Amino acid sequence: MSSTATQTSKPPSTEDRLLDAAAELFAARGYANVTIRDISDKAGANIAAVNYHFGSKEQLHALAMEHARQRALKEDPYPAGPPPTRPLTPEQKLRRHLRAMLGRAFATGPAGWYMQIVLREMVDPTPALKQTIDANIAPHQRKLEGIVGQIMREDPDSEPVKDISAALLATAIFYHSCRPAVEHMRPGFKFDQGTAERLTDRIVAMVLDGAAK
Repeated sequence: MSSTATQTSKPPSTEDRLLDAAAELFAARGYANVTIRDISDKAGANIAAVNYHFGSKEQLHALAMEHARQRALKEDPYPAGPPPTRPLTPEQKLRRHLRAMLGRAFATGPAGWYMQIVLREMVDPTPALKQTIDANIAPHQRKLEGIVGQIMREDPDSEPVKDISAALLATAIFYHSCRPAVEHMRPGFKFDQGTAERLTDRIVAMVLDGAAK
């Protein structure tokens, strides 16, 4: 058997099982509603394994957030489609950015854990929130502001650009965190990638129309 086949069949380590279990549980329940025993039981590990591998529940939580982000990238690396092979216009950049945001918002399973954890953190923050904002969310939003600024022909730090960029982010958050309400108000609404594509087209059209006025 080749070394590649051996590596492929190798079972996940206790540490990886704990990270997977923690990410899934924190996504589903939030930090405060998950115990170390919950995590160890789901991972099929001894309860002492959390402290052995991570030192504390808080440290595991911080690492599980990054683990969830990496799982999302692995499960669905290109929610906006394959990387472009040529330079994009600001409008095309906006479309890819929004499509990726909505693709992540509509993701289920491991691909959706990261966004679920982050949204729970925004409502009931832990020390890990600042870390993920500084490392991931803020750079992502700054990139969006740069794109919107190009389209509006305004400074990315201007109030109108920041307001519109925040509204675009809020749209993705709405469809992710308010899913039960959307399903109740709009029976038949499909949370799939086809809907994400349709919403992206409409939102981009709205931004471009507003910028032209």
